[in-house]
Amino acid sequence: MLQSLQNVFDIEDKRLKIISEKGGFRLKDTAVALGKFDGIHRGHKLLIDEILSHTGEGVSSVVFTFDMRENKIFDISSLRNIYTKEEKREVLNSMGVDYLIEYPFDDEFADMEPEDFVKDVLVDRLAPRYLVVGEDFHFGRNRLGDVDMLNAMGSEYGFKVISISKAADHGDVISATRIREEIKLGNVDTAADYLGHPYFIRGEVVHGRELGRTIGIPTANLLPEAGKLYPETGVYAVKVELQDHSSYTGITNIGSNPTVNSGGNVTIETNIFEFYRMIYGEEIHVYFLERVRGEVKFSSLEALREQMDKDIQYVKEKYLTDTE
Repeated sequence: MLQSLQNVFDIEDKRLKIISEKGGFRLKDTAVALGKFDGIHRGHKLLIDEILSHTGEGVSSVVFTFDMRENKIFDISSLRNIYTKEEKREVLNSMGVDYLIEYPFDDEFADMEPEDFVKDVLVDRLAPRYLVVGEDFHFGRNRLGDVDMLNAMGSEYGFKVISISKAADHGDVISATRIREEIKLGNVDTAADYLGHPYFIRGEVVHGRELGRTIGIPTANLLPEAGKLYPETGVYAVKVELQDHSSYTGITNIGSNPTVNSGGNVTIETNIFEFYRMIYGEEIHVYFLERVRGEVKFSSLEALREQMDKDIQYVKEKYLTDTE
């Protein structure tokens, strides 16, 4: 899946048009996928593949999702998403979607009757030929709207509703909730199975304390981002994609570095194998492959270095390719 997520840095390569407002947009002849789309997992991909299959009919593909604002239903301060807004945009762009609508979810929207949402937003502003939803999709005030309502209104307004069954993996239903739980536990390999691609983070490389450099293991440091769900603290095998699209194997530590850090601040530090350039200020992507071990407080820097050498050797033997 790394191949399909490449080229996300090039502005010239971007086709996705983003709409992040309630009014001021009006499209026609669209195929619209409706949902939250956190993580863009294998179940979401079924919906997106369906809208993309109709683009040959002269329709535009639209993913309609929600931008959480302050509202009386959700405590947005506690929400942690698999992907940030920018990461979600990158994935959808790589899939070839024409439009992403990030519709503000505020109190006004929470109180909207489902019939009004269909008439005033979907029909008036998107003029859909197709609406694609999950089989258990609900919408509108108190979640009163459902697939049956969409079918009835589709007959009235001239759009076809396509309901997609939930995707499953070995009998387990794939959901963003399940994926978030796996990521929280550090099971990034299981999360990747459900997502259909490795869980990843992106960010700008910043200056850290450069402790890794003093023990011969330099790291590229990223700052945690508010609202982003991160894996359980520990050491992870990763693939790193640089701004020039080159890819390297590496090892990432997420945690507080208890051996040397008494402040408890969470850090994200990646040692990129066989890599010697300074990349401060560059944006990188880190794809998580496997949790190697949990976070440990060592008795000394020497003990820390000895364990890190073992971790690095394990990851190199398992993941390093001949071309790196």
